[in-house]
Amino acid sequence: MMPDHAFTPDSWDHLSPKPPLDIATVVLLAQSAEDVFARCVTLALQTTRATTATLALLRPEQDVLEVIAAAGRRSAEARGRQLRRGEALGWRVIETGTAQLLNRAQLLPDAHFLAGRPVPATYLGVPLLDPDGHVLGVLSADTTESDEHLGEADARALMLLGQAAGVAYSRWRALERAQRTARQFELLAQLSARFERLTHPEDIAREALTTLLSLSGFTVGAVVNVDAQGLVQLSVLEGDPESRRQVADVLGIPHTPRGVIGEVLATNRSVAVKDYLMSPYAVPGVSRMRSAVAAPLRSGGQPVGVIGLMHLDEHVAIEPEILTLLDVVAARIDHALERAAALDHLQQTREAAVRAMGRVIEGRDGETFGHTDRVTTLAGQLGQALALAPEQLQHLRWGAYLHDIGKVTVPDALLLKAGPLTPDERTVMQAHVIMGDHMLRDEIFVPREVRAVVRSHHERWDGTGYPDGLAGEDIPLLARIFSVVDVYDALVSERPYKRAWLPGDALAEIRRSAGTQFDPDIAGVFCDDLLAHGQTS
Repeated sequence: MMPDHAFTPDSWDHLSPKPPLDIATVVLLAQSAEDVFARCVTLALQTTRATTATLALLRPEQDVLEVIAAAGRRSAEARGRQLRRGEALGWRVIETGTAQLLNRAQLLPDAHFLAGRPVPATYLGVPLLDPDGHVLGVLSADTTESDEHLGEADARALMLLGQAAGVAYSRWRALERAQRTARQFELLAQLSARFERLTHPEDIAREALTTLLSLSGFTVGAVVNVDAQGLVQLSVLEGDPESRRQVADVLGIPHTPRGVIGEVLATNRSVAVKDYLMSPYAVPGVSRMRSAVAAPLRSGGQPVGVIGLMHLDEHVAIEPEILTLLDVVAARIDHALERAAALDHLQQTREAAVRAMGRVIEGRDGETFGHTDRVTTLAGQLGQALALAPEQLQHLRWGAYLHDIGKVTVPDALLLKAGPLTPDERTVMQAHVIMGDHMLRDEIFVPREVRAVVRSHHERWDGTGYPDGLAGEDIPLLARIFSVVDVYDALVSERPYKRAWLPGDALAEIRRSAGTQFDPDIAGVFCDDLLAHGQTS
């Protein structure tokens, strides 16, 4: 029986001549990294006198050897096994960086047997090396359940095969990394295009997290903001449902920044944590976290939040490009948020101007002060009850502010007349809706939906309204909504020519006019909503 040996490349010269070995089947013909491994163990079994051949990759983040491929006896049992340090002879290869030929393996305390018990065997393991000499894993062969013994010729064959497999695997890893990088840039370009169409910060962050999760090995992503009191507030959470629930339990309650989040905010730099529980950022009570990466979100160069990716069940090998990618996405979120904030400020400025214009018109009309604000509030409340989209709600508000803008063209003597109007005067008064529509037509920032409220809020469901005699659903939706709240507020408000109605009487009148003056569905929702909010007393 051959004595135990440790082989290095320097000792190859004295070994027996190299046996025939078709290295090309591993290096040139493999179609993927997995194919490299499958071909490697099959060729190892054919080239040596072993009964089993396995290939295990080193997983540094978990400190285990994971069996990726196997051939021969009990190969199905071998695949997928994870062997911790000291639990397999392969660790001797990893720790020494040399091949190990070990006879009587059954006597060694760190030998691992698929049979579950020690049996006579010879073990031969060689390092899987990349072109720079770094150990990637172990290619091994053994004679378990056989009378065969492995010798120097087997060692040389396996060492050459391991070196070829290491080169082939490194080549495929480089190709896959290049393909992954290309895919990352493609998705980033798509993300940038989507950012241009989004204005709400949460929508922007959600898009970013969805993309990042698709590009990495992480299972959950989160965005947190820092409020005025300096507390961390969870803003967006994406990913695996169970992982989201676990993260929400920790981040859902506002708290002082700590751990990874605290480090990112304090340093204004990204942080990558392969083993969270062993890191200086581990927080007591957060026991499910395994790996995480996080980057700052900035405003004016100062950190105002954090975007992070996490895995709660497994350690993730954090490639440098993932952290770079996170920084790039964070920077694009910063830009998108700044653009959204600028648009929001512009929108607020426009809304303030529209509101001021409405109140000026209200003052000239001589109506009870507050009519514009009241109908705008009621219209918004009714719009929400009808489940309008945010953009529709904005158009409804603006229409409420500007609904009587055309009255600026009506003479004061007519506008402020206390008595009944003559037919000619009524024609002039009714023309204010057309004039309002025409006045706003040249304002490019006023959408046509707003003008529809201005023009059509005096149309009637039965077609007897003005100015166009529209009926039913031909009347624009927002105008149908606004006409209900406009009439209701007019009824409950005191005017020079009438007393204010009681809210209950006004609601009864709205219900009575449903189907003639008002859209019956909208009138019903309006009355029910006011009653539900106790606004009729």
